Amino acid sequence: MINFAHRGYSGLYPENTMLAFKKAIEIGASGIELDVHLTKDKEIVIIHDELLDRTTNGTGLVMDHTLKELKTLNASILFSQYDIQQIPTLREYFELLASTNLITNIELKNSVIDYPGLEKEVYNLIKEYDIADKIIISSFNHESLVRMKAIDKSIKCGVLESSRLHEPWNYIKNIGMDYYHPMNFVVTEELAYKCKSNNIGLNIWFGISKWSYNEYLKFNPVGLITDFPEKVFDM
Repeated sequence: MINFAHRGYSGLYPENTMLAFKKAIEIGASGIELDVHLTKDKEIVIIHDELLDRTTNGTGLVMDHTLKELKTLNASILFSQYDIQQIPTLREYFELLASTNLITNIELKNSVIDYPGLEKEVYNLIKEYDIADKIIISSFNHESLVRMKAIDKSIKCGVLESSRLHEPWNYIKNIGMDYYHPMNFVVTEELAYKCKSNNIGLNIWFGISKWSYNEYLKFNPVGLITDFPEKVFDM
């Protein structure tokens, strides 16, 4: 099973920063989940929100700033005990990934702002580093996943959802995706069985509430995506 560190080791370190990614590696996480947006000058940056306000000392939309402008910000304001952390680029993360066996779940954050060309930009970087076998693409924007598959059908893609879909295994199969990424509370024995019987990998993600990860092992997921990857090792 893949132990995905959600936004890096975000339970104890500033989310989506190189520090959070490195700490996830240090404790032995076998995967990392992260989020990407496009800047004003079409660079791929790793940050969760469309707005800078929650996790940095900046304001406004990520898309309205150049990479140079974003690099002046502090992305660790929610964890003031740590040194200043910059907003990383996907390229910077790939440099770290190259020396590991980590599986990375790249969430395309384009369900609110549908960035033109985001899929192609991400794909080109994956091919440049020759790491397609280490990558899963996910998004709440399922049209975006279809666009990614149109670029290269061999790229593994996962349908992100937090709602209770009717027979999601049929939907996922019909649009040609490889994984289902539901929020934990919608997962049932039937859902897990149907995904497995339709050759759909199940990666379960958890919100900020405290959950017991133990109870989800019975579903035999491909992976768990949590803010506290160290708790997975406690089971």
